[in-house]
Amino acid sequence: MTAPRHAPGAFPAEAPSLEAIRGPIAEPFERFQEELDRAFLCDVGLVGAVGAHLHRAYGKRYRPMLVLLAARGFGEATDEAVHGAVVVELIHTATLIHDDSVDKSLLRRGLPTVNSAFNNDTAILMGDYLYSKAFSILVTRKMYEAMDLLAEATHRMSQGELRQIEQKNRLDLGEAEYMRIIEEKTACLMSAGCELGAHAGGADPARRAALGRFGRAVGLAFQITDDLFDYLGAEQVIGKAMGNDLDGGKITLPLINALRNAPASERRDMEDLIRTRDFRNGHWSDVVRFVTVHGGVAYSQERSALLAARAEEELDHVPDAGIREALQSAVRYAVTRER
Repeated sequence: MTAPRHAPGAFPAEAPSLEAIRGPIAEPFERFQEELDRAFLCDVGLVGAVGAHLHRAYGKRYRPMLVLLAARGFGEATDEAVHGAVVVELIHTATLIHDDSVDKSLLRRGLPTVNSAFNNDTAILMGDYLYSKAFSILVTRKMYEAMDLLAEATHRMSQGELRQIEQKNRLDLGEAEYMRIIEEKTACLMSAGCELGAHAGGADPARRAALGRFGRAVGLAFQITDDLFDYLGAEQVIGKAMGNDLDGGKITLPLINALRNAPASERRDMEDLIRTRDFRNGHWSDVVRFVTVHGGVAYSQERSALLAARAEEELDHVPDAGIREALQSAVRYAVTRER
């Protein structure tokens, strides 16, 4: 029987824990952790030092969890699935390191970024090391199907990062352009990871494609929720200052929608506040109030919930009921977590 779905906006207030979601894949997840540690074994001491820091400061292991759950939904979490999960996590971590370097971020999840704890050169080169290590694993293990998926995803992620730089500080950015950026930056890797997992678990092409669509919808919902943190998150919880995204020129869905809905005079005043960076001089609460009053927060929450519901619809294709339930919990986590 298919697990019951929640109506859009009706997700539980409290996010399910990652530990609980990982229950059905405890053993392969442990193998994943061991293989991830091996990826940092290198006779260059700096790789190990940065790797130890990364284990503390980066990553919830959400993406590899989806890979392994997708595999278990159709069979076993094989060695191919475990190594695929490692590769997905390496690629994701590389993008985080490069993002923090480009943004000159000092904190991630409350701990120093690599560029802050070490230096910018180390951060850039460590990101490069992780990308190259990821594809080295794929080649060594002859995981050609995974290579096709992840090479395309990595290419699109690079496009998304460049597109975001190109659109920096654009207060006329539209919702469609924003959605394209987050699909490339975030959703395409989750989609590829879920499709990879389904393939490794033995899914037929139709079900494999369904898990790809699942991953895409979850990825979009996940990123919209992330972008809401800039306006609603507490610094001690999310590990970065509120307004950090806007200060870095990232125009995201809550602000896009509020600017679209606000009366012309209020919109002009807010645009002036943002352009002059006065929101950093004691006026951040004015930005939060503007985004909230003019519907940006509520609209973004609704969009995230609708995407989560769309992801859940794809779970009809997963034959294992226990894994369907775990994947449904993973969807709820994506839209109800606090960081």
